Amino acid sequence: MASARDSRQVTGGLGIDVGGTKISGVVIDPRGSVVARTRRPTPRDGGDAVLQACTSMAADLLSTARAGGLTMGPVAIAVPGTIDGRNGIVVDSPVLGMRGLPLVELAHEELGHPVTVLHDVKAAAFGELMAGAGVGQADIAYLNVGTGLSMAFVFGWKIHQGAGGTAGEIGHVIAEPDGQVCNCGRRGCLETVASGPAIARRAGHADGRLEAVAEAARRGDPRANEAFLVAGEHLAHVLADFVMVLDLSVVMVGGGVTSVGAPFLEPLRLALDRELSDVVQAARIVPAALGGDSGVIGAAHWSRLAQDGRGSPAW
Repeated sequence: MASARDSRQVTGGLGIDVGGTKISGVVIDPRGSVVARTRRPTPRDGGDAVLQACTSMAADLLSTARAGGLTMGPVAIAVPGTIDGRNGIVVDSPVLGMRGLPLVELAHEELGHPVTVLHDVKAAAFGELMAGAGVGQADIAYLNVGTGLSMAFVFGWKIHQGAGGTAGEIGHVIAEPDGQVCNCGRRGCLETVASGPAIARRAGHADGRLEAVAEAARRGDPRANEAFLVAGEHLAHVLADFVMVLDLSVVMVGGGVTSVGAPFLEPLRLALDRELSDVVQAARIVPAALGGDSGVIGAAHWSRLAQDGRGSPAW
């Protein structure tokens, strides 16, 4: 019969990352190595269908892990939107059709196994901290730039949640007081000038294909280059305040927009250097090392550490 010590030695983590188009799941072993991986399309017919897809995936991965002799921590599900992680509720996730959904309670009933839920950007930051661009750093920020904008902060190797668990929602910081009306109802939010759709719109690409905008920028197209330049300037103006107030040395950048590489990252780096040149040393802007896997790897490590007794809200 295995001792409690032996049981801890074979503890792994199970993470699921839910996106607008796909759901990814992984199992990691005690060393953090991925031992099982799966992916499937995100259902388009509402939150209940998404929840069912998550629990079905989790059940399959739990079975695989147990067959390999691993004990699993709580299933950690990373979800976009407004998340009440302390009470296990998806308050509002428009992209998934979830509102006021007690995800942890429902998934636990379905699986008969502990479940936890966290914000997808916080999961991505945790993934980079544990296995990506943030390894070796105690204090970092993670900026997610895609359809929307959000940040996560790590202080002393712990994710900062904030009083209500929503710390880091910078997409609705005002960048242009008299600017475009945002989908939140306010004018000039950062999302209206620096998100993926905003960049594509300024570059004249109504289809929103950022890779096409990036390719045009690489060819020297002035409108495409201006679109990335303007987005970088707006982002840098907001980021500079966080860098100064929080004394950050590294800002990791992930999300769909960053996949275009230098056309987006270089204007952002230069603009942040200018913003901070007379005040403090600029923070390093580094791309997320895990790419699209940041969130699912972060969720899996969250699961693994929770099993080890460190799954408090501070994580």
